[in-house]
Amino acid sequence: MRRLALAALLIGSALPALARDISGEVAYLPRIALDPSAELMVEVSGPAGITGEFRAGSDGAQVPLPFTVSTGDTGAQFLRAAIHVGGVAQWVSQPVAVPAGEDALDLGTIMLERFVPLGFASRMRCGDTIIDLGFAGDEARMRVGGVVHVLPQAISASGARYSDGQEPETMVWTKGNMATVVIAGQELPECEAVAVPATLPLTARGNEPGWVLNLSMDGMVLARQDGSEIRTPLPPAEDGPAGTVLASGDLVVTLAPGLCHDTMTGMPYPQTVTIRTGSGDLAGCGGDPRALLEGNWRLREMNGEPLPAEAEVTLGFAAGGLFGKAACNRYNAGVALSGEGLTITPGAMTMMACEEATMTLERAFIDTLATVTGFDLDPETGALILTAAEQPVLTAGPDL
Repeated sequence: MRRLALAALLIGSALPALARDISGEVAYLPRIALDPSAELMVEVSGPAGITGEFRAGSDGAQVPLPFTVSTGDTGAQFLRAAIHVGGVAQWVSQPVAVPAGEDALDLGTIMLERFVPLGFASRMRCGDTIIDLGFAGDEARMRVGGVVHVLPQAISASGARYSDGQEPETMVWTKGNMATVVIAGQELPECEAVAVPATLPLTARGNEPGWVLNLSMDGMVLARQDGSEIRTPLPPAEDGPAGTVLASGDLVVTLAPGLCHDTMTGMPYPQTVTIRTGSGDLAGCGGDPRALLEGNWRLREMNGEPLPAEAEVTLGFAAGGLFGKAACNRYNAGVALSGEGLTITPGAMTMMACEEATMTLERAFIDTLATVTGFDLDPETGALILTAAEQPVLTAGPDL
């Protein structure tokens, strides 16, 4: 009976997925002409990552620009659109909900907003690895996992090349919407720009004294524990050696890409934030912790023990969920992230049978996932550390 069930599962998985077309157009309100080299990118994502994408050069056309994305996932998803020029985001959308269904769907006009680079100007996919890129003067910032590499510009015959000059080398070589990336001597698959998420709205906060800063296209609002507020229009973002600076009157905000921990909860954040006001300086953390989880990871240790070299256990965080391979079977899980911690609820799995040792490892991994209450990143290696009762239980590295 088990063989019959397994055979049915394998036959079902071999059948082609039903394609669903999702169409629409993108536009923006300012009367600003697109560069002739602009490229439109539209991605549809579900719990298991990207399920469909559309890419097309504008060829001198102006907005509105039409698109059609075909996806084999008929469940609830979301869509993100962006217009890039030379690999750098210019216009981006907020996530757009795609309801479950099998029929073709027309989303109408999706309004884009100007992209405000806060540390990183583009996001690229290199095989299974996601990297974020930013530029300041003659340096590039490249975030891989939990590590931000600062790379001085190097000589190149074409494009723009940035390298740490070390042996083994870490470098990025950009050529339009494509790039070559090497991490500590290991070359990644060819990288291509993807639809970078909008950076605004962004919230930052700090303690002792308590304060909250909200950044949006409408402006900056700093609320302090004593009840006072500072409100200003959103100034231009200027990238410098210390990070991205937003300066408006007596309010100067600097956002530095790099791991930051809330001093009360310990929650990691992707931005270190410093604020200068007429009445003193403030320090805290900003951004969405989900940005640190996003991407694909390969498990290295479980409960303090290294995984066997032949074991394949992966974790992919996307669209508010988790997916991957659990040594033998593919799995999905729900993810809930709050200001207090992280919880993971294992869900559906395939039903393949493997050797007993592999199945034992798989069961231990799924059971351990259910115990997770928080996460952190190693600032030296970029490893993702999932914790239970503040103790490391799962350690994973970027899936290079």
